[in-house]
Parts: sequence; structure tokens; C-alpha cells
Amino acid sequence: MNKYLKLCLALIVFQTIYLSCFGQLNGDSYAEAKAKGTANWVFTYSEAPGFAAKVNGKMTGVTFDLMNKFKEFVEQKENIRVNISYESSASDDFILFMKQVREGKGGVFGLTSTTITEERRRVYTFSPPYITNISMILSHNSVPTLANVADINKIFAGMTAVTVKNSTNEKVLANIRDKYYPSLKIEYVPSTRVAMQYVMRDPKKFTNADFTYYFEAIQNRQPVKRHPGGDIDTEQFGIIMPKNNDWAPLLEEFMSTEFLQSVLYKKIIADNLGQSAMKFFETIKR
Repeated sequence: MNKYLKLCLALIVFQTIYLSCFGQLNGDSYAEAKAKGTANWVFTYSEAPGFAAKVNGKMTGVTFDLMNKFKEFVEQKENIRVNISYESSASDDFILFMKQVREGKGGVFGLTSTTITEERRRVYTFSPPYITNISMILSHNSVPTLANVADINKIFAGMTAVTVKNSTNEKVLANIRDKYYPSLKIEYVPSTRVAMQYVMRDPKKFTNADFTYYFEAIQNRQPVKRHPGGDIDTEQFGIIMPKNNDWAPLLEEFMSTEFLQSVLYKKIIADNLGQSAMKFFETIKR
């Protein structure tokens, strides 16, 4: 009997973990919320410095602050009381995060530094863009500086690229490989944070990452170098949602041009990225 009870307990624990990690995320639709006056939203997130993180038990980052302001907007404008739950099983796995958002139902929102692309628009719904990203080629600081990406096969000879599969960072690296470095090997990891860990401990690895990863590394005095020849400033970030999320028009109304030019919005950016990061960002945008 004891063995039987232990087996049952093990199966229950396994099922709980499985459902937590892989079960479909469900939130209330706007239509349901209008009818009952309350809404349950689910925020799933993938950690990205300055944009989405859990620090000392508190959810922090640009995306969390934006969505909390959207919550206030909905409660005031629509008279709907909003409850938020957080799904953290994909916090260190970008591929799982994207899967959770894609398969979510109703009021499910994906929070991280997600690049808006036409390919993704076919599968997901995006909010209006809220910031322009600069992606960078990053390596250990002992690697010679790459000033011109066309020289990468010489400067980075024998090195391996590390990235997340099916990410925009992978597409950048694949494009560089196809144009300038046909023999380049690309290694895959679950998240950009893991890619950064590879880079910091191995001078034979490099990656493509958002500017906030570089700035975080510099602030923490980690051995990371930015290579100016790899800067790309054409990407824009948005809040990502399942195709069936009918809150999207209201989120678009909230994230109007007026809001994105407001003092409140600028404070959200400065509070999460820091004044020095913003100055750095503006400098390399020119």
C-alpha cells in the first residue's frame, strides 16, 4: 500500500509540474470581461534586462510597467476590475515562452524584449512598438574589435556563434554567415542570458544580443565587448499576444502616440533602463 501511495503521489506531482510548464494559458477575453465586469489576465514572461524580470519577488521592467498602466486604463475607461497572474515557467526559455503565447487563449500577454517582425505577425498579435532596439555583436573582451562586419571571417576566425533558435538574433547571425562567413558554426541555447554566459567565459564564442544585455554586462563589470561593426538599429519591440486576444484594439488605443510621447512613458523607460543607459542608447542611435 505504501508503494502504491508513493506512486500515486509521484504521478500527481509529475502531472502538476507538467501542466504548469506545458499547459495552455487561459485568460478572460475582453468580451467575457465586459459581460461580468471583471477580467483575469495572464502575463507570461521571458527574462530580459530592463524589460522583464523578477527581482526580490517583484516583477520589474518596462513591459510590466506598461501593462500595469494599461490595467489602470482598462479599469478607469471600461469599469472592468482586472486581476493579474504571472506564469514564470518560461522565464529562462524563450522558445517555450513563444509557444505559451502562441497557444494561449483570451487575455494572455507575453512580456519580454520581443522584436516585431512580419513573419511573427502571421502567428501572433502585437501591440504598437514602444521602443527601437539596437542589436549588437558581443564577445569576450579579449577578442579583437570588429569594426566592419565584412571582416568577420578574419577577426572572428575559428569562433562559434551562440544564439536562440528561431529568434531575430539567429536571423542576424545567419545573414552574417551567408554574406561574410560561410563556414561559421552556430550553436543553440534556450535564452540570450545563457548565450551571454557562454560569451563571458569563452573567448571563442560570440552572440548577437539586444543593447540592454551589453549595458547590463558593463554595469556589472563583466568581460564583454561590443563590436561596432555589428550594430543594427532597425528592430522595434512590442507586447506579444495570441492571435485570439481581443484586448489588442484597446491596448493599441492605450499605447497611442500621445502616450508614447508622454512624461509618464519617458519615466517608465528611464526608471527601468536608467539615465546612463538612455544616454548611451541615444548616442549609439545617431
